[in-house]
Amino acid sequence: MEFSTLIYQSTCEVSSIHMEGQLKDGLLSFIETVYQIGYFILGPDLIVRVGDRSISRWLELPGEYYIGQPVTEAFPELIGSEAKLLTLSADGGVYRLENIFKPLHNNRGGYVDLNVIRLAGDQKELLLAAVDVTEKTHYEQLLQQQRNEVHLLSAELTLANERLGYIINRLLPAPVANELLHDRSLPEPGGNVVREATILFADMRDFTSHAEVYQPVDTLEFLNMYMKVVSEAILKFDGSLTQLVGDMVMGVFNLPEAQSDHANRAVRAAIEIQSSLRSFNETSGSRFPAAAFGIGISTGSVISGYLGFQQRFRYAVVGDATNVAFHLSSLAAGGRILLSETTMAGIDKDLVNLAIEKGDLQLKRRRKAVKVFELSPLAGITH
Repeated sequence: MEFSTLIYQSTCEVSSIHMEGQLKDGLLSFIETVYQIGYFILGPDLIVRVGDRSISRWLELPGEYYIGQPVTEAFPELIGSEAKLLTLSADGGVYRLENIFKPLHNNRGGYVDLNVIRLAGDQKELLLAAVDVTEKTHYEQLLQQQRNEVHLLSAELTLANERLGYIINRLLPAPVANELLHDRSLPEPGGNVVREATILFADMRDFTSHAEVYQPVDTLEFLNMYMKVVSEAILKFDGSLTQLVGDMVMGVFNLPEAQSDHANRAVRAAIEIQSSLRSFNETSGSRFPAAAFGIGISTGSVISGYLGFQQRFRYAVVGDATNVAFHLSSLAAGGRILLSETTMAGIDKDLVNLAIEKGDLQLKRRRKAVKVFELSPLAGITH
């Protein structure tokens, strides 16, 4: 029950004797002691008639100084509220001013609620109760501070998660990054997804000679410029960018997400790479010389997972198809595309018809020869 309601009910109980004599004094003393409040009794003209000692703590001067003066002298906060006070009725209406900060004699200050009610009786007196709410207000302020700190921490955590998501999505294929962000278990070296996939390597030609004449900052700008063209072509056909190492880009199709037409996607991405590079070199107006890429593609069983050791590992796709595609990209001339026989077996007829068999090639450190086909991106395929 709010104290103002209690005061009102208590005063109504003695309204028949108009709050006079010992009962009146006893009731107010009880309210003062139990609820630790001070009070003024005001006349109908808002002049202070009587008050208790407890109210003095909220006043600049002792409480008795204000006897016979307008209540606004004691509490300037009530200035402008006189009309509302005069219209209070004795049927339970309460006028409140809450959480008023007042300097106290202890130099720390405190908070007080002012509640004014009309007392029952012919004298039409009003009761102003000043309730010390310092402890309650400090507690509410502490709670609000804690809420603010929680909101701040929540905002910082959200920002950290967004930054983490941004970083991880640029270091890993999107499905792998999403799994990593939502999986409660931590990643470890190793893998458990074995699947047929098509691997694409795009290797820049003559990079070593370019790097020899450029400053490091120019070399990085040069690489990034061409990595963007190559990578966007791979992403256009929903390939996963698995590695960007030096002057080489590795794209994977059918991992981590399944793609039944992965060989087609890889070959069409390769054609897009060469077409985009030609257009870029013709129109970019770059201060760097035109660069060409050789592309190798192979299809076969691979495993995806984390390659390395506990202190340092990265996402990788490993298998013979990866090695074959890598070596084919090294053998392909700038602007050309080499395919393994396994990739040829999985592509559409319109692509097959554009391929020329190059014969069996012995790849470096591989015992079995690989039947290799060359696909020209100049064929004008619509994709």
